Amino acid sequence: MAESLIVLDPQAEKSLQSQIREKIIQGILSGSIPAGQRMPSSRRMAEQLGVARNTVVLAYQQLVDDGFLTTRERSGFFVSSAVREQGVISHSEALPAATSGDGDRSFWREHCNPVSVSRRALRVRPANWLQYPFPFVSNEYDPRLFPGAEWRECTRDIYTGREVAQWATLGDNEDDRQLVEQICTRLLPRRGIYVDPGQVLLASGLPQACYLLGQLLLGNNRNLGMVMPCCSETEEIFRRTGAGIRELPQDADGPLLGDKLESSDCWYLQPSAHNPTAVTTSLERRRQLLQGAARQGAVVIENDCDHEFCYHGNPLPPLKSLGGGESVIYLYQLPRVIDPGMQVAFVVAPKPVIQRLRALRYTLRERVPAINQRLLAKFIASGHLDAAIFRITRQLRERWTALGEALMHHLPKLQARRASSGTACWLELPDHVSAEQVQKEAEQQGLLLEVVREYNALRLGYAAIEADRIEAGVRILAQLINGEVSEGEETLATARGRRLYAADLQREFPGAVLLGTNALGESYRVQVMEDGTLLGYARNDVDVDETDTGRWWLNGDMWVRQWRNWSYGRAASFHVVVDGHLIKWFGESGQLIDTGILARE
Repeated sequence: MAESLIVLDPQAEKSLQSQIREKIIQGILSGSIPAGQRMPSSRRMAEQLGVARNTVVLAYQQLVDDGFLTTRERSGFFVSSAVREQGVISHSEALPAATSGDGDRSFWREHCNPVSVSRRALRVRPANWLQYPFPFVSNEYDPRLFPGAEWRECTRDIYTGREVAQWATLGDNEDDRQLVEQICTRLLPRRGIYVDPGQVLLASGLPQACYLLGQLLLGNNRNLGMVMPCCSETEEIFRRTGAGIRELPQDADGPLLGDKLESSDCWYLQPSAHNPTAVTTSLERRRQLLQGAARQGAVVIENDCDHEFCYHGNPLPPLKSLGGGESVIYLYQLPRVIDPGMQVAFVVAPKPVIQRLRALRYTLRERVPAINQRLLAKFIASGHLDAAIFRITRQLRERWTALGEALMHHLPKLQARRASSGTACWLELPDHVSAEQVQKEAEQQGLLLEVVREYNALRLGYAAIEADRIEAGVRILAQLINGEVSEGEETLATARGRRLYAADLQREFPGAVLLGTNALGESYRVQVMEDGTLLGYARNDVDVDETDTGRWWLNGDMWVRQWRNWSYGRAASFHVVVDGHLIKWFGESGQLIDTGILARE
């Protein structure tokens, strides 16, 4: 009976009416409900499923309107025979299971070419990653950040008759003029880039854009300079186009000029926030790179993703907008939280380059669907993109701040890097601590991390986890790491230098200046005042100053400090050891917490 094939889920997002309709269609198309069979009456179906009779009546009526059911006067509803006439294969007509399975493995092994891919490109996260308590995953977002209401409004607008007539008639290799116009007049001018529509090409995501550029610019023993580690997917794509990859070194200011860079025909740079190391290229280094490219005659591919969410001041200008940017090909893709499932990207380059890229894209027969192009154009033109970026940036800034505070508070000995834009930070581990082992143990406690194995580092994303859950997750991570980091380190009992007791602290600390670098690589300066107050100053990665005030006191032989805002405003107690100008802070159990420089005014 048809009703026995239907199992409803009251907790599902779909309505009961939609579930009934879909289950019946599935049974008809699979042959479980054969053509010509009489359907149960609406009253009987409603009783069997435990729903209102009107729910079944409306589902039946929709199926009649769609041609799956027919009605006969005083006889009820029957499965339409037109479904079989349209060529749907039923169960009885299908091949036996044995012949429709995997088949002979050796047969397919002989006919398929071998395929190799890097281990990093094959890494997958659990399908239910969002259900984990602490999902520190990158390139994923909290669904609550998605501007769903705005997209629904735009979707309704583009389905008017006039709009459909425009986007539904686009040619096979044509880009939507409205979207290209919005890119040229709204998106690019904000980055200081002014171009004509003929200098813009749309792509089905950043991977397709990179593949097209690789086919056009690389191969034939040409070399591509990339900072490693790089996004594994991007690296794999360029390798498959025949490019020779040159690994470029970088420091805290970005890629370094040198033999490897100057011997590369093409450079792939991510100045806004390098993925995955979160290095932001300084303005001076950007100018040096452009000068080097001009001397070498190299083409620069600039990936300017992740500049939208800037948490300190304004993002630095892209290479394309600076003097000497004529040799730069600009890439951009909207973040997934803005257009999940669409992933529209675009390339900005001189017209001869765009013409060749358009020809290559035509050979792939893969263009951004016309409906997606018009939908995105409407979304930008309506001002929804600006509003969404403002709102999402405000929420991500809270998470960015929370993660920085948590790392400095719970993992002060490790070196982390957190760019002023983007959605992830980079955490380097000591050689004797295995990132893979930490990842496995963390997952058992509900903490999802991403590992860059070749560099023994963790990448912590903060766009998919709420701000008030970040500290709890970092605390678990610190418990897993600190025990292994502490092995071999000096303790309070074995520390070199002179331990300061209460009388020493009371005599030597007033008027002292504490200098150092925190876990995020930010330099700090703390002035210890005689009246028991603290004056703190720090400078972050984009030279933005941060200040805070606090107080200090003694608890026995331990020095106690409490900031107004830094370190969550919590009191922390330390044993203090001085070794020359080096000052060492030890916790209550005697483990080393941090080191710095002790100076005087």
